[in-house]
Amino acid sequence: MASRHKARQQSRNFINIIRSLISKINLTKLVNFLRVNTKKINQQLPKLKTYLAQRRTFIFGLLSLLAFSVVTVAAILPGTHIFEGNLIFQEMTFTYNDLQPKLFLGNIKNIKELENEGSQTLTFTGSFQSESLPQLNQLNSLKIQLTDRKSKLIITPANPDTTSEITLEELRIQPQTKVAGLNYDFYRQQLAFSLLTNPQINQNNFNTLKIYLGEQPVKVILENYKLPDLNLPQQQDQQTQLDFIVNPNNKEFNLELAQNTNIYITLSQPPKPQSEQWFRGKIATKDVRFSRVDRNSRDIRDDLEVSTIIEGKIRMAEQEREIQDNQFLMGEDPNVPLNIQLIRHLQLIPDKKGIEARFSGRTKQIQIGLDQDFPVSRIQSSWLDSFLPRDAIIALFSFGVATIANLLSWLFSNAPKSDAKNSN
Repeated sequence: MASRHKARQQSRNFINIIRSLISKINLTKLVNFLRVNTKKINQQLPKLKTYLAQRRTFIFGLLSLLAFSVVTVAAILPGTHIFEGNLIFQEMTFTYNDLQPKLFLGNIKNIKELENEGSQTLTFTGSFQSESLPQLNQLNSLKIQLTDRKSKLIITPANPDTTSEITLEELRIQPQTKVAGLNYDFYRQQLAFSLLTNPQINQNNFNTLKIYLGEQPVKVILENYKLPDLNLPQQQDQQTQLDFIVNPNNKEFNLELAQNTNIYITLSQPPKPQSEQWFRGKIATKDVRFSRVDRNSRDIRDDLEVSTIIEGKIRMAEQEREIQDNQFLMGEDPNVPLNIQLIRHLQLIPDKKGIEARFSGRTKQIQIGLDQDFPVSRIQSSWLDSFLPRDAIIALFSFGVATIANLLSWLFSNAPKSDAKNSN
């Protein structure tokens, strides 16, 4: 009640102050002031019209100078434009930049060996065979804990002479997952990459790897593991490599990749043209790099960033540039990756020993060069490029510069004459 009374009292005080200010204003004087000044303005209007009429040519010249100056500046001022390009590269890194999980990989068949490095928990069901750990032969279910970043899970056909039925059906990544070091080794026929998660965003959501194990038995190899359902010595769990054969009941096997992990997929034969269907297109991205870090010492200052580009082209605002082997592709700041916002398509190119990426984004400037600090080629377009063809802008700019020069000369020569006539 006290607070309400105080608020009402403050409101009344404010109203009283406003009333006192209004009462001090002499309305008669205010009306007379407005009437006198209105008359003065009306009296000066004919003179202003006469002044403008006498100098309309000069004023028209000033307005023309202003208009051509604006157009000329617009033809020079850099603008942000959409670019598109395609590259063949050996290795790339990007961050998935969308709000929903995204299908990244799928339909990879005839896998000779699937290796996963990282900590996680998984369970196999079926019948087991193991010479190094006979206790497994009595089980029909086996829970495995991969304990740390160096833990390994390797799945391969039990009989290497048969055609592998192991298939990666899909890999779905969560928002803000970083796909690092994506590459394909055509000598070993191995696709490799790392998944680096963002724990602040995906605390309870995991990247998921769905595998079809097939109808045949598979061999499983473990390193740095624990088997919580078996009372094994800790030394054996952590130090000894375990391998066993399982005839799985769960033909479709799901891995929840809760933390950072490395994935290596080795094929039993060279990829076929269907490999273009491995990667799902339209991946929203940020921080895209076509490079790798060469580390030859323990000192981080000795690290070198090496371009992984083989060849490609990039286009923006009717301008096109070729990108040669080992050149870097940069944006406005050489130390910041080009703002690639969408990877439209990814595909293996066996003839070039690389992976092709088609992409697009927005930027003010594209720079290309063998050294990031010394680019040799640039694409930079003006604000007008969003509205007019390049040839029209060049013609308009040339005409505008010539017209501005002539107008300045004419205005300087005619300004004194106008003043002299007026004084007479």
